[in-house]
Amino acid sequence: MKNGPNHLPTMTSRTGLPELTELLASGDMAGAQVLLDRYGVGGRGAEAKDGAPTDPQERPSGAPAEPVSLADGCTGREVTVAGPLGEWAYWLVDGAVADVLPDESAVEAEYAAVLRGARQRFDELAASAELCVLADGGPGDPLFMDIETCGLSGAMIFLVGLMRYNGGRLVFQQHLARDYAEERAILSAFAEALPTAGVLVTFNGKSFDVPMIRERSIIHRVDLPVAVGRGSRRRGARRHSACPRERGHGTQVTNIEPPHLDLLHEARRRWKGQLPNCRLQTLENHLCRRSRTDDIPGGDIPEAYHRFVRTGDARRLADILRHNLLDMLTMVQLVSILLTSCEADGQ
Repeated sequence: MKNGPNHLPTMTSRTGLPELTELLASGDMAGAQVLLDRYGVGGRGAEAKDGAPTDPQERPSGAPAEPVSLADGCTGREVTVAGPLGEWAYWLVDGAVADVLPDESAVEAEYAAVLRGARQRFDELAASAELCVLADGGPGDPLFMDIETCGLSGAMIFLVGLMRYNGGRLVFQQHLARDYAEERAILSAFAEALPTAGVLVTFNGKSFDVPMIRERSIIHRVDLPVAVGRGSRRRGARRHSACPRERGHGTQVTNIEPPHLDLLHEARRRWKGQLPNCRLQTLENHLCRRSRTDDIPGGDIPEAYHRFVRTGDARRLADILRHNLLDMLTMVQLVSILLTSCEADGQ
């Protein structure tokens, strides 16, 4: 297309690209941005050569879309949690899994049936004590947890996802920090939820999620339930109440950390050598027979959150919440598979 008064010049190997390469090589990022803007690929909104905005129909495909608000992108509400110095606010997204992911309703029914004893068939001697405790309880006992962070050890936690079976449905809560200051609030919300669980279920949580939560809670002076060490419970052994315990319902919430079932350990014990690896999405593909489409890569999550904090655009934040929800749903399904001795594809 020829350049006209209403069209931007095209960056080619003869015009623009050599100059851009030199600017980037010299570290002149400001100059490179100016050049990119001149060719309409700078991400600041393309303008015509005379300075007037281009026609929206002629705007380059890389031009930024209109921002999506948090309320529109991640339907939820502001809630508060009590702290020693007052109340702290954060954003809560919650609901029933079947309402958000209607195609996965079979996972919910299968999980409830298995946790009530249907088709349970697994080697208790080979299983962990925590898996035996889980099998001994009901579908409402386990609390599934997955976090999203701004990086590895020591980085901020901005999302704590929780899922459990309640009232005949799988329900979830995603505790979201809208900015860096709200991390304390979502950690406090988790600290309140943890003692209500019969078993905490994570994936790599013993090495990552729980140590991260404990580290960040120390920084924010949030009191977590006391860890009592790894038990040696087996099926039928006496343990604390299997029922979810909630304040104000006539049952006492103890401040003792529940048994912690890390599904990564169970997966390695069960399928190491049978599958390419024991990553969560590998298990999801081979065991749950489910593949994700348009899922945000885990490595992109920290920058997507930082961008949300900077701009308020929740477009990618909605992708993070969906990623987190699918991770927890896969954990639910893995519990059913572990307790019914289902095998991987081809086994």
